[in-house]
Amino acid sequence: MSGQRIAVVDIGSNSGRVVVLQVVDHGALEVIDELRTPLRLARQIDHEGRLTNRGFETTLEAVGNFVALAQGQGAEEIRAVGTFAMREAKNGGVLAELIRERFGLTVEIVNGDREARFGFVGAVYGIDVADGLSVDIGGGSMQLVRFQDRAPTYAWTFPFGALRLTDGFLPNDPPKNGDVRTLRKHIREALVEAGIPRLAESEALVGTGGAIRNLAKIDLRRRRYPVGRLHGYELPRSVVRRTTRVLARMDTAQRAAIPGLNSGRADSILAGAIAVNEVMQFVRAGSLHVSGQGLREGVVRGTVSEALPAPEVVRAVSVLALCREFYRWNQPHAERRAQLAVALFDALMPKADPMLREALGHAAQVIDVGATIDVYNRHARAADVVLDSDLQGFSHRMLVAVAALLIMAERPGANLKALRPIVDTLPTEELAAAATLLDLADQVERRSPPTVLRDASVTVRDGAVEVHAPVSHWWRGDECTARIQATFGRDLSIVAELE
Repeated sequence: MSGQRIAVVDIGSNSGRVVVLQVVDHGALEVIDELRTPLRLARQIDHEGRLTNRGFETTLEAVGNFVALAQGQGAEEIRAVGTFAMREAKNGGVLAELIRERFGLTVEIVNGDREARFGFVGAVYGIDVADGLSVDIGGGSMQLVRFQDRAPTYAWTFPFGALRLTDGFLPNDPPKNGDVRTLRKHIREALVEAGIPRLAESEALVGTGGAIRNLAKIDLRRRRYPVGRLHGYELPRSVVRRTTRVLARMDTAQRAAIPGLNSGRADSILAGAIAVNEVMQFVRAGSLHVSGQGLREGVVRGTVSEALPAPEVVRAVSVLALCREFYRWNQPHAERRAQLAVALFDALMPKADPMLREALGHAAQVIDVGATIDVYNRHARAADVVLDSDLQGFSHRMLVAVAALLIMAERPGANLKALRPIVDTLPTEELAAAATLLDLADQVERRSPPTVLRDASVTVRDGAVEVHAPVSHWWRGDECTARIQATFGRDLSIVAELE
């Protein structure tokens, strides 16, 4: 399936979406294009439990647009799924048949368990967690999945979508306090009855879906933050609780003006926030790991019973996929630089944070990505790409570590104010030392001919560092020697092995 371009049409209870994805190795996906259209199908089911004519017309028009986009972007295959509204409606199958007749597109109307597992695979694949729960809140339903060692063990589905809860419990605008309390109690009682487990100290809660992403966007817009994406953002429970209280005091028009909130969700965001807040409090999650992916990506990857790839594998594959998009990047060249940087780290910083070791390897890989954009500021441009791209499997802390290493390798005394507050959680001295090693590895690689495919090696003798590398003996490396001495208090010798 690698190299294939697949489109996924998601006919949801609140909105319809299509995403066109390029399949890369080991489950990595590159977003080619996407489109979202409000459907509000959860509100187009009449008192007899049937989708209305308007619901049919809106959906058919949207699907036609989605198919056109998928074809325009060269999708070799189009997959379609219908979720809560289509499976709950008595005539959901009729709508699916109309879509098949008109567009030649087969819609799989997924049951709650299958929807939950699709959502788990999409959401958790690119998040740096091993054990815990995933929660997906849509317009009509909410799914929870228990996972251990990145494999799903049990799934639950609740009728707790943001639109459904709004219509069923919050009829007034702004809502009455009593209605909010009733909704909170209803959700808590359902979680108790279902036997939803509390999280252990080492476990995490991963969240996906429009309501969760919009809560994260609201928080991001109110603060200075160095990473320009939602995926991997950690949303504290205290923030969710505070935001929920603020939303409960507003009417729909006031919510629509909140920075970061999609105005189309202004009428339903409160119910979604209440559901998120109740889940977090019930399972005792201190924070929520926000995933920028979910059901649609899960449809491409498929439901799994075995474990998803380990986060470090996901990160390595994602970095490789990103680098291949830049013509100046050369894989043997980048891997040799990374090999030397990590070898230096192992020799000189064996007790340092292992996260920093991995970040150093990734930073060494991506330097030439920056050179493709601006050869004179390649480190800074590479840092920009790392912070703004859709790299999977990375915590925001590791992304900032990679960016800081790139910046400090070129400019040891650089002001990292733009990377606060995350950079302040990193070990300052270790970060500066690792940046010195990145610079040395880069300087050696810049002088190693691309036709010589021999790795450099590192030895430490009597406190002195020797780097054996395929470089010309004409290069003395005085600046590197001085920097190693200043950082580690060790002498550096570069042994030239290029004939």
